[in-house]
Amino acid sequence: LLAFDFTSFDYRDAIRGSVVTAVVASIALIQGDPKAAIPLSIGAVFAAVSEAGQPFGARWRTMLTTTMALMVAAFLGSMLSEAVWLAIVVTAPVAFICGLAGSLGKRAGVTGLLALVVFSIYVGIPVPMADATSTAALIFTGGVVQTVATIAMGMIRGQHREAVAKSPTVSVREGIRNPIFIAHASRLMVVMTIATAISENFDIPHPYWLPMSVAWMSKPDHDGTVDRVTHRLTGTVIGLLLTAAIALAFPLSEGGFLVLSLVGAAVAIAFIWVNYAVAVAGVTTWVIALFGMVGDPVVQTVGIRLLATFAAAILVLLAALTLTGHNPQKRKQSQD
Repeated sequence: LLAFDFTSFDYRDAIRGSVVTAVVASIALIQGDPKAAIPLSIGAVFAAVSEAGQPFGARWRTMLTTTMALMVAAFLGSMLSEAVWLAIVVTAPVAFICGLAGSLGKRAGVTGLLALVVFSIYVGIPVPMADATSTAALIFTGGVVQTVATIAMGMIRGQHREAVAKSPTVSVREGIRNPIFIAHASRLMVVMTIATAISENFDIPHPYWLPMSVAWMSKPDHDGTVDRVTHRLTGTVIGLLLTAAIALAFPLSEGGFLVLSLVGAAVAIAFIWVNYAVAVAGVTTWVIALFGMVGDPVVQTVGIRLLATFAAAILVLLAALTLTGHNPQKRKQSQD
């Protein structure tokens, strides 16, 4: 929890990501459509998170790929938000595909994670939103604006002239046959389906929170999952309590919630590769403030969100301990 890796930290990227998100979300508020600020903000923030710490030449590709994945996930989730049992069934293949994406590389894994988070949010979104096509278009707009701003800022800073070492690539065929990620995708499929079924059938407030937390916590390896769960729990508790305290002390308007969401977004973008617990605290603040902006209660829902987060941790850890799949290390030891 106390380990910080600042090798990929760049406060200017965090400021840029927050400013772009502020601009696109503010336009929606000025036009009297605060609900449109949610997908615009999701596209802008997650596009920025996906590229954080990358060299200039790889950024726009990662951001556009992530934006397209977010569009598809939001469209599908929105289409299924009123079809409970169909949403549960479709969650399984979506989770498997998103989990398997990590076999193609670290950034592909992040894209898969973010797409699964967006899918979960829109399947169980707590407030009525626009139709699926409009939602996908707004996410696309937020992601593309963030991408263009990133390219422009990188060129101004001269990053396009910097020499970059070529990273090793993994072929699609080789990647998807990786037994570690096949086991991870299978676990994720099972746990996400269970989490979605619980959320959709037990009339739980904010039904997106449980499956979204499962997605954030899951990692391909056992140690990574335990570490991720620890960071997620810590960051969520801090983010929830801090956001609730601010909302209780200062009754916030739409503009106030927007500012609070932007602070959370800046922390998430800046610390996603530095310290996961801090990044999760930022994400938690960002998500709660975004929905608070459109009337979703904040203080009254702290308890259920904490309960759902701990439930997600239990589900993920149980899956990591029981659905182990192929373990190359154990196989090697048995051969020795």
